[in-house]
Amino acid sequence: MRFRYLFIFGGSAIVLAALFATDPDQGISTGMLLLGLVTPLLALGFAHYGRKATHDYPEADARRLFARASESPTGAGLALVALAIVFYGLVGLFGSVAHGQVPAAAHQHLLGLQAEIRAHFNGHPMPEYFGGLIEHESCISLTHSRCWSSKSRLKTAREEGAGLGQLTRAWRPDGSLRFDALAEMRDRHPALRELSWRTIYDRPELQMRAVVLKVRDDYTTLRVVADPLERLAMTDAAYNGGLGGLQRERRACQIKDGCDPQRWWGHVEHTCLKSRTPLYGNRSACDINRHHVADVIQRRAPKYRAHLGSASWES
Repeated sequence: MRFRYLFIFGGSAIVLAALFATDPDQGISTGMLLLGLVTPLLALGFAHYGRKATHDYPEADARRLFARASESPTGAGLALVALAIVFYGLVGLFGSVAHGQVPAAAHQHLLGLQAEIRAHFNGHPMPEYFGGLIEHESCISLTHSRCWSSKSRLKTAREEGAGLGQLTRAWRPDGSLRFDALAEMRDRHPALRELSWRTIYDRPELQMRAVVLKVRDDYTTLRVVADPLERLAMTDAAYNGGLGGLQRERRACQIKDGCDPQRWWGHVEHTCLKSRTPLYGNRSACDINRHHVADVIQRRAPKYRAHLGSASWES
């Protein structure tokens, strides 16, 4: 085997092993990195076979055309330019698809969501986060009829989650109200005074405002966490599992050897005090909460950067 192959593959294996060995998220961060590296390769493969499919007739056979073009320097140059233009277009097409599509239903709400972020949380460190959050909360799948729909509803005998942000109320076994997140938000914020369970499904702008304000409340409470992205991850954990639960986990992290309560990834993330009893699809409350943070911030939010990121706010 030639040395360059040993260098490329052996070196890659060593780097990969080092990444896994030092991964603070037990392989999750490394997996996300590898996924990011594989995505362009998929786009490249689709572009290559897309070009072959669109030129699948004798007159467009690339080998014959290049053989004839190479008979003159000008012809060879023009042939290369033409191929580059076609390939560039295909890579752009498949590359954008490979990086994830924003659900079609989202587009009717994105400008409104951007306005709510500007009005109520203009200093948010990652505005695209809100797109990922709403997608996670409302979309069973990206093509589901309730995806990014103000009518999205999760209803059981003991719980109701409403709208884009799944504001929730829950009842005890005896039928008494256990908590009502909608009422709590309305009582706390005058900007939500028109929000009610009677009209919530018809007021998407108030749903988005409530999401932004709830995130702002928890993010502000966690002001002691200096790093804004670590703070955002904790805020998301609180959105899903409650601020009180998060703070208990941070306290537990504080007394655990090697655990930093100011950091989510690899620290508080691995100090889960929530129930590990399976709830939905064999996933426990702990599993659901930890998945929520990674799914919203790492998987779903990036696709909304072009729509909600700070660069898109420039006028």
